[in-house]
Amino acid sequence: MNVLNVHNRQALNANLRETLQQTELIPPLSETAGKLLKLRNKQDANLEELVSVIEDDPSLAAFVMKYARMAIFGYGDRITSVTHAVSLVLGYTTALNVTLGVASSGSLKMPNYGPLGRVRLWRDALQCAQLCRQLSRLMRQKQGLNPDLAYLGGLLHNFGYLLFGHLCPREFASLNEMFAQNPEQDIRPLELQQFGITHDLVGLYLLKAWCLPEEVIMMAAKHHYPDSVGKHVIYVKLVATANRLLHNDCITDACKHIETSALLEELGIAETDAEIELEKVMASQNELEELARGLMA
Repeated sequence: MNVLNVHNRQALNANLRETLQQTELIPPLSETAGKLLKLRNKQDANLEELVSVIEDDPSLAAFVMKYARMAIFGYGDRITSVTHAVSLVLGYTTALNVTLGVASSGSLKMPNYGPLGRVRLWRDALQCAQLCRQLSRLMRQKQGLNPDLAYLGGLLHNFGYLLFGHLCPREFASLNEMFAQNPEQDIRPLELQQFGITHDLVGLYLLKAWCLPEEVIMMAAKHHYPDSVGKHVIYVKLVATANRLLHNDCITDACKHIETSALLEELGIAETDAEIELEKVMASQNELEELARGLMA
């Protein structure tokens, strides 16, 4: 899809909202991502089918191999095939979810660098996904939460930025620069100033158009509001908590009245256990950044 061609902010805001409300105008999933989504929705899908789809895309296969060889998994160069990477290290569901995220992002063009660029977004997404899954496994009462959906939601919750960058490259470049100069500033007012809408709402439209699970859509739509109520709120609290921990317990969302410790208590997770999992994720930060660099357009 072509980028929006507008000459003033008011017209851009109107055009952007119109585009988001028409599913057919949102960039579709790539062919590979479409195949992966079909596998995700196929009850009897198997490892061989997944490996076949991954191996048909050399860049995706290289990503999976590199991911599975990370030090945190302990296999290193013993992983010599995509089959090994999926069956021995990542597991079918994690491999499916992470490749779905990577293949989906290929449909959208955005800058590689800066605090909102592709490299930083993917590094943070991989960290958040990993931490969401590990935190979900620590919960004393699972409350029906699926760790694999938690992983996928953590991976995709900021994909609204990808669509911003794709549809409005000039304005997104300006936002990226402003945020680089003022990294402590709340970014959502800047988004409203540039686009008249925030990345969380854009993410809702995008993931809904791509027919992703409702839990994942809600994680994108409400991750700045861990005080939300309603369906799938436990997933929202989880991704908000992971984001706070990854940002050194800084309140990165719209709920400054809620302490991170209170969110952990709601989730039934001991603070000491959460810190242990956070340390594991942060220890792999350099490897995740290298992975993210491999996804540069």
